[in-house]
Amino acid sequence: MESIDTSFNAAKEKKKKQKRTRTIIIISAVAVLAIVGTILAITLSQKSGKNTSTLSYRATAVSSGEISTTIDGSGTLAALESQDVITTEESTVTAVNFAPGDAIKAGDVVMTMTSSEVESQLDDLNDQLSDTRTSLATAKQLLTNLNVTTSKGGIVKDIQAQVGSIVDDMDYLCLIATDGKMQVAIPATDGMSQYDAVTVQIDDETQDGYITKIEDGTATVVFTDNYYPVGTSASVLSESGATLGTGSIAVNEYVEVTAPSGKIATVAVEDNEKISKGSTVFTLAEGAPTSTYTTLKNTEAQLLTQIDDLEGLLTVKADTDCTLTALSVKAGDTVASGTTVCTLTGTGGFTIALSIDELDIASVKLGQSATITLDALKGDFTGTVTNISYSGSGSYVTSYTATITTEPIEGAYPGMSASAKIVTETSGESMIVPVSAVQYDGDTAFVYLAAEDTKAGTTLSESEMDLDKLTKLTVTTGMSDGSYIVVTADGLAAGDVIWSPERTSTATYTEDDTTTTSTFGFGGQGGMMGGQSGNFQPPSDMGSGSFQPRSGN
Repeated sequence: MESIDTSFNAAKEKKKKQKRTRTIIIISAVAVLAIVGTILAITLSQKSGKNTSTLSYRATAVSSGEISTTIDGSGTLAALESQDVITTEESTVTAVNFAPGDAIKAGDVVMTMTSSEVESQLDDLNDQLSDTRTSLATAKQLLTNLNVTTSKGGIVKDIQAQVGSIVDDMDYLCLIATDGKMQVAIPATDGMSQYDAVTVQIDDETQDGYITKIEDGTATVVFTDNYYPVGTSASVLSESGATLGTGSIAVNEYVEVTAPSGKIATVAVEDNEKISKGSTVFTLAEGAPTSTYTTLKNTEAQLLTQIDDLEGLLTVKADTDCTLTALSVKAGDTVASGTTVCTLTGTGGFTIALSIDELDIASVKLGQSATITLDALKGDFTGTVTNISYSGSGSYVTSYTATITTEPIEGAYPGMSASAKIVTETSGESMIVPVSAVQYDGDTAFVYLAAEDTKAGTTLSESEMDLDKLTKLTVTTGMSDGSYIVVTADGLAAGDVIWSPERTSTATYTEDDTTTTSTFGFGGQGGMMGGQSGNFQPPSDMGSGSFQPRSGN
């Protein structure tokens, strides 16, 4: 803002729960479950009962889709552009034209103030400006209606400038023929001699002439000017009437008429007009600036800038579209120098500062996309990682700050609570299976292929399965989001059905003729504990088609 010294403040308040925190929570939850399990075991030991664990297999279709890993966090929105308006002089507020929350257009006057000291300085500067402009008017007058005269008398030839023409310094404007002679140059031939008499024929008119010189294969013939235009074609004849050559006529002896830079106001002569020495040939509407004129113009510009700056101290004007987000004064208030009178927030995007755990910071890169949700608004919004601070903080667990920048969000305001998911890795279109479906024989990963007539969703108990009769297909595994994993293998395609093991634990006990059964189910090979979360978009039919988001944790 031109008018007020400003400082830009980006909100840094953040609220963040990272995967490490969730891991701690999960571990704590496991500890609680262990305690509960111990209590339950003690209790059950005092009762009649038994524990059973069963393994079943679910038929699952290989999917074609995309998975991604994310780092989750939360924080608050901060305006990408925020401007505090601070006074530099003791001032009295004369008017406040907007209220907090109002939208302000570029150029709108937010408030006005007055200051005796500033007003006094303005009076002095305006007096200086008035004096400068008076002197400038006099200097400018000297640049107008300048007469361009000839240094010698003669006949005006070859006028090049017209009224309105812009001329540069010492541009050629016309010629003044000083001796009343013209010349024509023809190729020299054998038998020609200097001072030979010849006849010059121009259209139907002839003039007596003579050869003045023969040089570099060219003979120059001079003859009397009878107001011939420069460039007219002429033939040179011998005394016997034979044609010796032809050429274009030019002025024999002349002076050039030039002028300083400016604009032609009038042309005072015509071609072939005879004029005397000192005659006005042209007038300039505006000539080249003098040093005095240039100095005065610079002084005027400096004074105007100083006046504008001082007036700006008394007028808070918006440079761009913005919102008045804070106002600390009202009309009639007197404020000291250095007082923040209001805050203007740009209508551009926002930033969100996320605290990133030390285990995850290496996965965060500039330019990564992020999905943002706001408690106060519906829908998802997009952002980009624009800054990463590698200066860690924290007493026990070190964390780092990553800044996400968004586009403008309609209805959003600084300070709103926001959650963000930074996408750290995506698989692209790939074959996807549940993590539990991948089995291992040492370091070799494989899946069990189901029979061709097996429908996805079919569940069989361990006793109903004959694993020895199933086809074990070796696969190469890729990235995982904790729930799903990318696999590749020859002979495996989207839509193929594979078996995914699922283990279920059941505790049954009897007390006072009452039987109670508690069941706990676990996947064959569970997802990742802590670290990054993941997202998979499987099709509804586990084949190909449209995708719906699914959390990996």
